[in-house]
Amino acid sequence: MTTALILSGGGARAAYQVGVMRAAMEIHGRDELPFEVICGTSAGAINAVFIAANAHRPREGLEALLRTWRGITPADVYDPRWRAVIGSVARIVLAPLRRSERAAPRALLDSEPLRGMLRNWLDFDAVRANLSGGRLQSLCITAMDYATGASVAFYEGGSVAPWDRVYRRGEPARLEHQHVMASAAIPILFPAQRIGDAYYGDGALRQLHPISPALKLGATRLFVIGVSASRVDSPQMIERRRPSIGQMAGHLLNREFIDNLEADILLAERINTITDAMDPVARKRANMQHIETLVIAPSVPFNEIAAAYMDAQPRSLRLFWRLLGAGPRGAGASFASYLMFDGNFCARLMDLGYADTMRERERVRLFLANGKPALNRAPSGR
Repeated sequence: MTTALILSGGGARAAYQVGVMRAAMEIHGRDELPFEVICGTSAGAINAVFIAANAHRPREGLEALLRTWRGITPADVYDPRWRAVIGSVARIVLAPLRRSERAAPRALLDSEPLRGMLRNWLDFDAVRANLSGGRLQSLCITAMDYATGASVAFYEGGSVAPWDRVYRRGEPARLEHQHVMASAAIPILFPAQRIGDAYYGDGALRQLHPISPALKLGATRLFVIGVSASRVDSPQMIERRRPSIGQMAGHLLNREFIDNLEADILLAERINTITDAMDPVARKRANMQHIETLVIAPSVPFNEIAAAYMDAQPRSLRLFWRLLGAGPRGAGASFASYLMFDGNFCARLMDLGYADTMRERERVRLFLANGKPALNRAPSGR
């Protein structure tokens, strides 16, 4: 049985995943990564690569990742200066008056600082050393091809053949920083990224089946970390007024980053019910297998946490949110949470992830203990 770690997208919300992983490794009790396959989408791809690069020392790597998220600032991800933000807005307003397509705006924010940060954070040589050393079977990063609208799973490691389905395909690749930049390029907010001859955007776009890449890579057990709370907003956070652009944007981002994952997990549970009821011979003939899934999700909606940090963000960012009508309530705060790369906010999310996982200690312990590695692990070789 092969166990996969699935890290969904969500901008700054991905900090929650680090707290979950820290608790999971503490519960696991061994300094050995209990996953053979790691799949990351959008900001989850950043965490996925970092964890893969430290598969030979996962506990130490997670502590380093936690410190890094605690120290993050908006300037590490995009240019938050007045000139940059207002300049982007001005280019959008003036675009119809310009004749040249080169002058057309590519995005609202300049994500070039993210490239520099990723070069400091992510070590792809270490990833390949862990893949070749048997500490990890496969690493997968998902992005969307803007030309075709297909969800593309770029993967390295393993011996799985490429796949091509309707609006989704898998391509073996030598993974680099550009794949992460593409996977994390939230549409409209961040510019598309070029890989080869094509331009790619955020991996959550058109990712109708988020758990599919892990299954294609041979996983039958899925440890999924979501970024959506298991309960609805409190009455104080519900907006009963004409929706603003920011509120609508919040719902659109939630649709892309959250709803598809939850729907895919629900579908897997229904297929399991059918599979378990089948005769063993018929099950083998139909090539159907039970998929064990453990999901850790926030116990508190992130917009409730984000609302407390909105006034502490750069003035240019607060202006941007006001222009979109993204106030500190409901989906407005939800939209802001995707861009709130603030060390204090991220620390709150990591603490929440740790606490949520510890509350599920026994389920997590049993899930990780019952996994049977699909490959022989090499010595730690620190």
